[in-house]
Amino acid sequence: MHVNTRYVAGVSIPDSAMARAATELMRDSQSQLLLDASSRAFLFAALIGESRAMRFDSDLLYISALFLRVGVTPLYRRSQQRFEVDSADAAAQFLKGYGRSRDDIAQVWDAIALHTTPGIPEHKPGLTALLAAGVETDLLGTHCQALGPQALGLILDAFPRVAGFKSKFLDTLARGQAHRPQSTYGTINADVLGFCDPRFRGANYCKRLMASKWPY
Repeated sequence: MHVNTRYVAGVSIPDSAMARAATELMRDSQSQLLLDASSRAFLFAALIGESRAMRFDSDLLYISALFLRVGVTPLYRRSQQRFEVDSADAAAQFLKGYGRSRDDIAQVWDAIALHTTPGIPEHKPGLTALLAAGVETDLLGTHCQALGPQALGLILDAFPRVAGFKSKFLDTLARGQAHRPQSTYGTINADVLGFCDPRFRGANYCKRLMASKWPY
């Protein structure tokens, strides 16, 4: 049985041994800006899940949110993978250490890896859809109607959006991917690099197709 010691907006923040270990690990790996964003995403996702009468594993949702963006930290400055894949791999490795099932690990991996791919997560099973909804709410204000002003205020009090959050967040994502621009192809990450660096020229699918080895 999990012992929960903290509640925000009626949502208990997981306090199992695994959740505590993940929290400490991510505190050592990420900035406060990223940690607070992950906490908000978890809370938003949990409330959205409750509003839809969805069943979900709170620990897995929490781990998914915590590991969301570890891939843009200095730990991965030499990686050439998409940052979401690095984040998903890190979460999977962590969960293996706690003996979670293959299905649990696969759910978390998908939820993290797909959270920046618009139009797909909402059609996936619970955890993936919920995490994406939480992220969308934190970054874009989507689904706020499912929360209510009181819950929204409590979450922002506990995990504030600091002044200049939008620019600081985009800058963090851009710095975490500037060394692997090719990895942003086909995702919103190309938009991030293009916004933060006007010199960025991402790959173009049509040009790649026309330049392929096929003669016609």
